[in-house]
Amino acid sequence: MKLRLRHDITVSLDLRGVLPSRLLPMSADEAARVTVWQGKHQVQLGELFDIEAGGRRPDTLRIIGDLSKADNVGAGLEADSLFVQGPVGNHAGQSMTGGSLYIHGRVGNNLAEGMKGGFVKVLGNVGDRVGCPLPGEKRGMAGGSLFILGTAGNEVGHRMRRGTIVVVNDCGDYLGYEMLAGTIIVGGKAGQSVGLSMRRGTIVLGQNQAGELLPGFTHGCRFQPTMIPLMQREFTRLEVPEAARLVSKGAAYDLFHGDLAQMGRGEILMPA
Repeated sequence: MKLRLRHDITVSLDLRGVLPSRLLPMSADEAARVTVWQGKHQVQLGELFDIEAGGRRPDTLRIIGDLSKADNVGAGLEADSLFVQGPVGNHAGQSMTGGSLYIHGRVGNNLAEGMKGGFVKVLGNVGDRVGCPLPGEKRGMAGGSLFILGTAGNEVGHRMRRGTIVVVNDCGDYLGYEMLAGTIIVGGKAGQSVGLSMRRGTIVLGQNQAGELLPGFTHGCRFQPTMIPLMQREFTRLEVPEAARLVSKGAAYDLFHGDLAQMGRGEILMPA
């Protein structure tokens, strides 16, 4: 099924519930009658999108258009695939437990907020707080795989508990802030205060930033991590070669432990 935006969105739109599992069993007419919130009012999808049922992939919903003022795209995704051709707003992929979300365009803040499973791939830049906790929750991303083929903002992986986040290019400040576990890989340069208050987990940097680390991190050793080949195989299996190229099999990495102000069991790896 394909939804093509008819005109620019001028009032904030909430696309929560516009999911493959809900729309794919419907006809085009039935899907057109599904309601969503736009500002303070409910509108039907048929007022916003031209809807075409069927398609070559029966398990895939495609949305085409500038959704930069549309929030909660793919929120609650459990199965199947959602492809978005164009920019999206905040909270994309919120509370995902399964399925695949592909976004070809820039993304706002709080991508994969509260994510527990599934696969997200963004071909574009992303805002702040990737994989952060839901409001009122103590833990952020708790599973799944997230790939950003661009840059990311501040607080990537805030209070992350499980899963994998890969940022192919640069990211902002406070990478892995209060991280509890999981893995974050950044191919470019990270901003200030990497790993601030992290308890456990692994951060892999694409550049040597040893001189910029917080005083709560101490050098452990220089070695060739056995996890690197495993990462390469997994990223290749997931068909994300851009991520597989970020880590070098057989290369030496410097390992730093911290944050010693917390449990001190976190790891930051960077090229030697």
